[in-house]
Amino acid sequence: TEAQVAAALMLVHDVLTQTPAALAPSGEAGAAAFGRVITRVITRDQARRLIGHGGSTIRRLRDTSRAFIKIDNEDLPAPPGASEPCQQLRVTGTEAQVAAALMLVHDVLTQTPAALAPSGEAGAAAFGRVITRVITRDQARRLIGHGGSTIRRLRD
Repeated sequence: TEAQVAAALMLVHDVLTQTPAALAPSGEAGAAAFGRVITRVITRDQARRLIGHGGSTIRRLRDTSRAFIKIDNEDLPAPPGASEPCQQLRVTGTEAQVAAALMLVHDVLTQTPAALAPSGEAGAAAFGRVITRVITRDQARRLIGHGGSTIRRLRD
């Protein structure tokens, strides 16, 4: 999907500019050190979809984007014209992490979960989007990582 492509490009950019997402501190305190916090009000139904069965969806979003994603348990009053209470969604991390997380959240909420997308170049082609970049040999080495560890982490 478009969100997967954008998330992958941001992760590749992080690696190539020597700020790999893996070096980012984990948790809310670590993500807050990067200074980007976005909050949104979402309905209870949207919160349920973002969390997923047993928290599987929100874990996948966190792992893919490397952002800290939290949905508050407390209900907020329903906005004018809405029938159900809402909850607060908070996304914290670097600019790239937050942007990737918001795209993935949008993907889930528009009912095109990234988990349903085929993987690899053939899968991307099925969605009509293949992006090719020319990189130096040194960048390729950094992108692949020792024994392929970095590229495997980005694919997961």
